[in-house]
Amino acid sequence: MTTSLPVGVASGRWLDPSRRSTRRGRATEPRASSATGGATTTAEATRARPRVVQRKDTLEDDASGDVFSALSAPPSWASASTNPPLMGNFAPVVGECEIGDLEVEGTIPASVRGVYLRNGPNPAREPLLGAARYHWFDGDGMLHWIRLGDDDESSDDALEEKKKSPSSPSSPSAAASYGRAYVRTKNFEREASLGESLYTGLRDITPVWRVLLPRLFTKVFEDWKSPDSPFWVVQSKNTANNGVKAHAGVLLATYESGSAYELELSRRLTTLGVCDFKKSFATKDYWLDNMTAHAKTCPKTGELVYMGYNLISLDFDAPRDEKTTDVVVGVVDKHGARTSRRVIKMSRPSMQHDVGITRSRVVLLDGPLVFDLNRVLTGGLPFAFETDQSMRIGILPRAAARVGENDEENKNKEDVVWVDTGEPCFAYHVVNCYDDPADPDVVVVDVCKSDGTNALGMARGFDDDADGQGWMPAGSFVSERRDGNGNGNKNKNKNGYSGDDATGVVDENAFEALVNKAVGFFSENDAASKERDPRDARRENAPELGSHANAVGHGRDVAALWRWRVDVRKQTMVSSERLCETPSDFPCVDPRDVGAPHFFCYTAGYAASTFPKRRMDVPSFDKVHKHCLSTGKHYTYCLDENRACGDVAFVPDHDKQGGHLLVLTHDVAQQTMRDGGVDAVAVSAREKKRSPTELLILADDRDERNPALRLVGKVKIPVRVPFGFHNEFVAEAELPQGKW
Repeated sequence: MTTSLPVGVASGRWLDPSRRSTRRGRATEPRASSATGGATTTAEATRARPRVVQRKDTLEDDASGDVFSALSAPPSWASASTNPPLMGNFAPVVGECEIGDLEVEGTIPASVRGVYLRNGPNPAREPLLGAARYHWFDGDGMLHWIRLGDDDESSDDALEEKKKSPSSPSSPSAAASYGRAYVRTKNFEREASLGESLYTGLRDITPVWRVLLPRLFTKVFEDWKSPDSPFWVVQSKNTANNGVKAHAGVLLATYESGSAYELELSRRLTTLGVCDFKKSFATKDYWLDNMTAHAKTCPKTGELVYMGYNLISLDFDAPRDEKTTDVVVGVVDKHGARTSRRVIKMSRPSMQHDVGITRSRVVLLDGPLVFDLNRVLTGGLPFAFETDQSMRIGILPRAAARVGENDEENKNKEDVVWVDTGEPCFAYHVVNCYDDPADPDVVVVDVCKSDGTNALGMARGFDDDADGQGWMPAGSFVSERRDGNGNGNKNKNKNGYSGDDATGVVDENAFEALVNKAVGFFSENDAASKERDPRDARRENAPELGSHANAVGHGRDVAALWRWRVDVRKQTMVSSERLCETPSDFPCVDPRDVGAPHFFCYTAGYAASTFPKRRMDVPSFDKVHKHCLSTGKHYTYCLDENRACGDVAFVPDHDKQGGHLLVLTHDVAQQTMRDGGVDAVAVSAREKKRSPTELLILADDRDERNPALRLVGKVKIPVRVPFGFHNEFVAEAELPQGKW
């Protein structure tokens, strides 16, 4: 592939080699900075232009013009689309890069020297079935990193300057750099080698036979020893785009329905392959298990506790209401080897995104977002949020979770205690869990709880959303099978259970039509398929979303800080209480407090008027909350106008309480917005000068006299970073020597 780049830019070279003698991000004169409200801080009086390394192998041929504009622009196939997850700051960027000499306002405190990482979807090529079928979760995983306190010790001039003026490890540094790289999964590499997409996405998990059969062949005959997704994922791929976790000297990139990928903890973020956890995984583990985004690291033992779930039952002979699926709880020791794998039988195939730990227990959340295989096979949405069912909390002793795979006597013991909250609700994210110091039988579970979720358009029951949009193409085969008249998209009751739209795209070529007719014939002549699903009767009389007494009250997919107290011995709920009236999500705590009592936590606050209304709406976040749980007060840091954020990370100070929050913010004023079906760009002269992306460093001193969060540093990134999912911080002491 040839690439047209601005003069002075080449693969593996800095934008302007003459600037290598410029000391990176160092202050020459103090000046006032808006980052600290006018306080005198370290910053460059006159800055050199940031320098860029581009990785030529992933850039499009038409990359031209200003290098930062080229690195911020979406590919042409995405920019032409009106599909919401390809618009504005959801749109992907093109290519990998590294950028040094970033502008820093304020300071980078010594405690946050290290690397901030954020994972998210960034499709490298147009989807197989077209841009209109793209789902936000489908994009190839791309890790964005920001090196804080980057001294560029590998350069000769940096070494010379360090000899002249060595700096103390405790002194703040204003040097920073940025980079981005794909998680090069097996199927990313296959698609790259062919130059085309090979897999469908989450909007098309209904079998598309011309896709499913060759992908099944690849999985069974080429990847059989270590497939990167469990047996029930064939037509779609593991994109490794959801979570990022540092453990035992490597990075793990995770995906909701796949195995973790291992990456080198270095600037290049080299993908090392599907993680085998020091060769402790066997072939069956890859076929049966997955690893969700929110594994928890115990600060006391150094263990990593993770969870995964299967959505398809292997109880082939069991009646429909008696089928079970599996949740797997695994423990990885501090050296990176898995020491145990515990299988827990579930009575419903629910989506479980997060897991909690105390110092003695594992906490599972079984919410009523339930998978339905029969509906998938006939073109329906894969999930339903069952408002007549409630959230259950599972408590497993960590000693039981540590039972080894070869411990035949104990590995199948049912040690999980399930307690029903009695609340039809959902919680994507755990804040923290701990054993109550006043009563060892009680577990405290803090979450961000919502009244329900449509799983970003993947759950039935929300056809009364404002747009009533369906994903099912009119007149297609699976739609017509819905009621015989092609009326699969009509609303028929308040919850839309009779009229939810479907996901499948059917290619009407001869082979596709033949297979679909065969499937339809056998399904229509199968007595079991004619038997009415007993859940349908319940759904027709299901309560409305959020109608129970302890509801959050903000509608679907809008969460609030919540606390459940569970008595494990009595197997009952002790209490359920809201901790903050202001809705928020994406929580974090001091990593030193994970599994122990915490008195502070932090969340991202929703932007006004962005609560989801249409099926594909994603709320926006424009503030950060600090919650003081002992007083019930919360303190809010509002982002600048037209800025949005997502996940937040807390970095503790060395040897004392308090620390800093790292908040990645995006300039949404410069992005293309959709308004009434018309694309428009609202950019003022002032906004054009703003950095597309900024990393804020907010200090929390835990000082009762000054409890609010305060901005102490701001790293300006001259390229757009698309919205993404979850983040991680790796302290400088944990970085491999000479790798970053």
